[in-house]
Amino acid sequence: MAIVIRKEEIPGTVIEAKRWWRSEVRRQIKSASEDYLRDAARVITETVASMEEYRNAETVLAYCSCRREVDTSVLTAQILADGKRLCLPLCTDLDESGKRFTEAPAMEAREIKSVAGLVPGAYGIPEPADDTPVVQPEEVDLIILPCVTCDKNCRRLGQGGGYYDKFLDSVRPDCAKIALCYEAVLADELPVEEHDMPVDAVVTEEQVYRWRRD
Repeated sequence: MAIVIRKEEIPGTVIEAKRWWRSEVRRQIKSASEDYLRDAARVITETVASMEEYRNAETVLAYCSCRREVDTSVLTAQILADGKRLCLPLCTDLDESGKRFTEAPAMEAREIKSVAGLVPGAYGIPEPADDTPVVQPEEVDLIILPCVTCDKNCRRLGQGGGYYDKFLDSVRPDCAKIALCYEAVLADELPVEEHDMPVDAVVTEEQVYRWRRD
């Protein structure tokens, strides 16, 4: 499986193009086999665990995978088994009906000791309970990011909620940021806006793509 994009299909404006990419990648990933997704996630997990950024990290913010994102269940178990401090995101800007009550997206890192204590959360994603400890952004050494897709220049296209974009503004400059992406839906080049910052690395089942600073 490999994503096939013809440039003439992509709309003109950046916002329209991002919307198009999300729709197209989601459509194509639905056709991926369970064997491919499982095997790719296994290799990606092994690669992340071997990276210097992971080995040096004491506090890791990961994510709970959904919507055919790269599965992180084995990775989160590995983080805990390695004695690292594991955090997962908790959205704090939604009321009980799921409607946002703040102008900007709000997300906190919460420390967990086991994924068994997760509860149904925002957008159907399992989240830490409200009484789990808050971890300040400046305490996080490594962030494992989900994506719809990434490109080879380490640009990441998320689900569009803006939660990670806002959170990343608060972390330390030396906090490592690694996105997990299937090679099959990796783009050559994604549309970007001025505020879109590259991650330090994109890990697929075939390669680690690193952002080259000028």
